[in-house]
This record gives sequence, structure tokens and C-alpha cells, in this order.
Amino acid sequence: MRILLISLATMPLVAQYDKVAALGSDSSLTPMGGPASSPPLSTEPYNLPDFRPTGKLNDHLPKWLQFGLDERFRFESEGGEPYPLNRLRIGMIIQPAPWIKAAAQVQDARSFLQDSPTGPPNNVRWDLKLAYVQFGDIERHRVTLTVGRQLIDYNSTLIANSEWRNQARSYDAAVANFRLNRFRAALFAASVVNPLPSGISHHQEGNNIYGAYGWITRVLPRSSIEPFLLWRVAPAAPVEASAAHTGRLNEKAAGFRVRGAGLGGFDYRYELVSERGSAGLNPLRAWATTAGLGYTAGALAWRPRFFAGYDYASGDRHPNDGIRGAFDTMYPTAHDRFGIADQFGWQNILAGRAGVTVLPYRRWSVSGQMLDFWLATASDSVYNSSGGSVLRDPTGQSGRHLGRELDFYTWYEINREVHIGTGIGHIFPGEFLRRRGRSAAYTYPYFVVEMFDGKRVR
Repeated sequence: MRILLISLATMPLVAQYDKVAALGSDSSLTPMGGPASSPPLSTEPYNLPDFRPTGKLNDHLPKWLQFGLDERFRFESEGGEPYPLNRLRIGMIIQPAPWIKAAAQVQDARSFLQDSPTGPPNNVRWDLKLAYVQFGDIERHRVTLTVGRQLIDYNSTLIANSEWRNQARSYDAAVANFRLNRFRAALFAASVVNPLPSGISHHQEGNNIYGAYGWITRVLPRSSIEPFLLWRVAPAAPVEASAAHTGRLNEKAAGFRVRGAGLGGFDYRYELVSERGSAGLNPLRAWATTAGLGYTAGALAWRPRFFAGYDYASGDRHPNDGIRGAFDTMYPTAHDRFGIADQFGWQNILAGRAGVTVLPYRRWSVSGQMLDFWLATASDSVYNSSGGSVLRDPTGQSGRHLGRELDFYTWYEINREVHIGTGIGHIFPGEFLRRRGRSAAYTYPYFVVEMFDGKRVR
């Protein structure tokens, strides 16, 4: 995307599917607002009957063979003329026994009438989205193993599938899950899939991420503690103060997340991450933190949920000192990480947000939020949600205030399979963007219709 026209009980091992929130934000972002702050599924009847052509087909098939269909159609505008995006997924699950399952899913993602970019991630035609074999049931067995092309969504801030993107993210990976009473853990070795404009995409050799992620419950009331360790390697990463432009990346991230809900109407989240390692001869010294707090006034009309959040990620104070201080956001879920306009990433940033979600009617949520953005380090870059450097004043004389964003969005379940949403985000540029961006305000509107039918392929 261009920036401003110029550029808890036990927590499951995968993010849970929330129909109203299905458009992209991971459910772990609930304390921060966004689409994930939508209401829980209602038990009252839907206003319209089900529309389930794939489900009806599955009714006539043996239970060991099931098909799934996902369809999403979206209109959006990134500072220019609006254009449509379409994403179709067709999946199949073969499960001859409770302890073994094979899944595959093909995807066709396209944009229309878009000036640029014309390739990935908006246009990835007939790709292999998923293809894996799973031994064991994550919710029933103590040990499971999943091998092949799959989703990894243990920590949305650092490693996730970023579902809002038209193509979204898959991993070629081997994942082992373990569970024992109140302890759960996952060990994985993965390589992110680099999408091609058409045909079957592939990962980049040597660009790998390894990890251990844990969940511990019943230590704090209605909360989970999630320690993790990630190790990322890549054949080429930018370096500074060197004749070479790139060097081998060897990066380790250690941290933890604590989150809870149902605490007298309150929910919360806190996360702290430290990164160490090297990029070529440059040592890495970076860190980040995020915190969120929400309160649901269940006794009031429309059950308002008030939320607030704080984010910080370090920047690189000296661009030529041979030390890289900018935090690496790795592979996050980007949508609504810093507002629905999706212009900023979790790197060299200080941000605050506050907002409210209300429920005017069953299965209908309406949210509004305000965000304020600052550079953590004035002499480092503004980074986008993909980790790319967009604007920089190495002198630090352009100020630190990026601007403010005001968002409104709403989601509604028409029936069990079909959901619609619309929203608009507007960025008011601050001192830095007015000086360096030479741009007016930025507005991002969208309208989207999604359909999930048949067996959900995850």
C-alpha cells in the first residue's frame, strides 16, 4: 500500500474463527479493538435462511470426504479510484480416521481496475494455498504433527497469516503440538510462501523461521501466559556501515504475552519482545511492547465495549553506526494493527488508541476508534505494515509526530454463511508527514462481502 498517497480459559493452538471478525483481525487483538472486538455469536435465529450449496453437497458425501468454499468480494480505495478485489478458495478434507487428516485448498485472488500493483498480493491466480497432512487431533490428543503447506497463527503480532490481504500468507512447515493439562506448546520449522502472479508459489530457500510457543493457564485468574522464542534466518538482509549492501540475517526474538478476559467485564493483553542477533556484521539490538485494556458494560443498552491500547517498537537511532536498532515485525497480521488504513507497521513507532464497540442488534457490531502515531526515533524511517522503509529524515529535523487516524467500521452476519462489512479510515497528517510526505490527508474506505460454506479448511 502507498502511505498517504506517496509511497481465556485454555487458549487453542490456532486463532479461533469468529464469524463477525472473519475479515482479518486475529481474535488475539480483541483488547485492542478492531474487527476482532466484534460480539460473540448469538444463539438467536438468523434473519435470513442459510445459503449452503457446498454444505448440501457435503450432506450427501461420506463424512471422511468434505469440501469447503470461501468467497470474499471487496471494494476499496487507496487514495485513488475505487477498485474491486475478489478471492475464491476451494478446499477439500480427507479424514479416514480420527487421528489422521489430509487437507488441500486452492485459491484464486484478483483485483480489477487497479492501477498498481498488478501482481501479488492482490493478484495471485490459482495458487496452492494449503496442502498438509495432520496426525492427531489438536483438541483431543496430547501430541500432534502437521506437515506441509499450512497456516501458522500463534502470535498475530509476529507470526500470522494476515488474512485481510487478498492473497494472505501460508507457510511450508512442520509443526508439532503438545498438550498436558494446563500446559500447551508448539514447536515449528517454517518458511513463508512467496506468492507468484500465477501458478503454484514456493518458499525461498534459506529464508526460514523456527519457533517454540507455549500456553500456560490457571496461573493468573481467567488468563493465559504465553512465552515464546523465535529464530529467523535469511540469506540477505540490509546492513549499514559496510561496503556490502546485504548480509546474512540471524535473528532471535524472545518474549511473552499475558492476556485474559471475563474479569468483571474487563479484558486485557500485554506483550514484551526482545530481539538480538546479527545482520551480516551488524549486531541487532531491538525491542517492542504492546498493551491493551477493554471493558464491556454488559448492563447497558447495546453492550458498549470501551478499549484503549499502547504500542511501542524501537527504531534505529544512528543509521551508520553498524548497529541495527529497528525492531523487526517479522510476519504479522497487519490489518488494523495500527488502524484500518494499514499504513504503519510495528517498527520505530509509538502509538496509542482508544475507541468503543456497540451492538445495536444481534450479530451486528459498530466500532469507532482514534489513533495517534509518533516515530520512536526521529532519525529512523517510517515503516509500512510489510516492514519496508517508506520515509526517512536521517537528520531527525522533521519532527516525530506522524499524525492521527479516525476509523469507523461495522460488521453484520446476514446468515450463518454470509457476512458483510464496511468501514472508513482517515489519517490526519502530523508534522513529520507534512514535511517529508508532501501530502494531504489520506482516506481508506472499503465494503466487503464474505461467504464461508461447507467444511472449514484451516
